[in-house]
Amino acid sequence: MSNLKPDERNLRYGPVSRVRTLTGRARTPWLNSAKREWSWPWWWATRLAFLSLMLFPVLPSIAADYRDYPDDVRLLLEEYAGASDRGGSLIPSVYAFRSSQAERVLIDFDRGLIVVSAPTISLLLKGIQDVLLTQIDPGVIDAGTANDLGLQGKSGKPFLYGQVHDHNGQAIDTRQKAEAFAFHLFDTALSQRGDFTVRIPMIRQHKSVASNKYEQWVRAASSKHRIRSSLIMAIMETESSFNPMARSRSNALGLMQIKANTAGRDYFSLIAGYKHTPTSTYLYNPQNNIEVGTGYLAILADRYLRGIYHPLKLEYAMISSYNGGAGNLWKSLDPAGNKQRALDRVNEMTPEEFYWFLTNRHNRAETRNYVKKVTSRMPKYANI
Repeated sequence: MSNLKPDERNLRYGPVSRVRTLTGRARTPWLNSAKREWSWPWWWATRLAFLSLMLFPVLPSIAADYRDYPDDVRLLLEEYAGASDRGGSLIPSVYAFRSSQAERVLIDFDRGLIVVSAPTISLLLKGIQDVLLTQIDPGVIDAGTANDLGLQGKSGKPFLYGQVHDHNGQAIDTRQKAEAFAFHLFDTALSQRGDFTVRIPMIRQHKSVASNKYEQWVRAASSKHRIRSSLIMAIMETESSFNPMARSRSNALGLMQIKANTAGRDYFSLIAGYKHTPTSTYLYNPQNNIEVGTGYLAILADRYLRGIYHPLKLEYAMISSYNGGAGNLWKSLDPAGNKQRALDRVNEMTPEEFYWFLTNRHNRAETRNYVKKVTSRMPKYANI
């Protein structure tokens, strides 16, 4: 931050109060007048031109960190900075892309938050409109190399349709609505590090809207593999928050976070009937990902966890093994990892005792929490 006093900053850079609209700290009457006699295109053009000229000399005084950002934006930017590579986000619930014109967009499917940044005001407005109208079609995207959400899908509706509402409470599906909302958001823009940034919240029920896109494929996979739909949905939410382009540090991909060389290879060998390792393009396709993920749950039940007889205990074991592997389950139950002794111990427990064991005594803390998350989310998908 600048060490100059407020009056000195005013003399050197111009009125600081004019920038505070972009940092959310104050507003000035000429930016927020309720009544204007100008036609709005001329008004916006004049406003953008003036702001572009006004903001340039002020940028050197802005701190090179995220302290002035809202907490959720700051946390997302900091998390992404620590968990990303050239291919984008390594946080499964976060999708990132950069267009050829330098707009940058982070979509946090868990928090329900979109952050758009750009080096100029015009690119910021373009970036907002692009993300609101983009159609993700993972069936034609090799997300291992592609950074652009803008490939057109077949649904005709923007990918985020219904998950984001405009200032009038309406879903956004036309360029006109997206443009109007972008200008509405402009007053909340933040200016820092030489960039302009806008925070776009999703609606409270955004995960419910997102999950609806995949119900038909979940039902089909559930029927084929005899796995409860509510379990498939709860795992999907826990793994990726319904981000079809999810990718983790371990290169688990898509909605159900499939590792191509383990669960993917098992699926093709044991269910499809031939040896094959699926490509990233294949696993980023939602229908394929749900089929492979559900098939792998069936493999766990029928092969790796065979010998657990109570259906509810078997389901608990499937959840823990989907995250931590069957081997860690046996090691948690028996110090030597002996499968038969571990099975005997499981079968002696009640379902309640086994659930307590998994959430308190499993050898991986991540798996203990994972079982809690999945089981707590299953009831809301009971009617699928």
